[in-house]
Amino acid sequence: TGVHDADILVQKLPELADVLSQVQHSVRGLSFTDVILTTATLERLILDESMELLSAAYLLNGHETSQSIFRDALQEVLISYLIIFELGSKANLTDAARHQLMKQSWKIGSSQSWSTLVEFEEDALNTFDYLQHDTNNPFRPVVYSFQTASQIVRSMARA
Repeated sequence: TGVHDADILVQKLPELADVLSQVQHSVRGLSFTDVILTTATLERLILDESMELLSAAYLLNGHETSQSIFRDALQEVLISYLIIFELGSKANLTDAARHQLMKQSWKIGSSQSWSTLVEFEEDALNTFDYLQHDTNNPFRPVVYSFQTASQIVRSMARA
């Protein structure tokens, strides 16, 4: 099935990846409990990895995770998050200048891919804002903490 080839799984839980790769040779397969535990483990792993990537996206856009940011800055962070998520292990998480050039290149050269990326990001952010509209003060600009951004990323990961 190729599960044993998944980068995140091999890097973070090599023992689980090895067990899953051996299952296809097993006559018995996985029990229902095994499937549930594996699914829960993978979900937790993906969410943990998402927070690491979100932190990197903040830094690649010149923001500290300890500071709140405005909507336009959050949109840039979320787009960066999606780009580095897409690149996987090939993503450079430390070179901000290179990342900004790559973002600009995607924006200009990959109009369909860029549009899809921006639409997905905007949908997630607009949905979050809509769900929070009762708690936001309409007379103050909305700022987003890292914790808030992580909630949005979690919703994106589940989509």
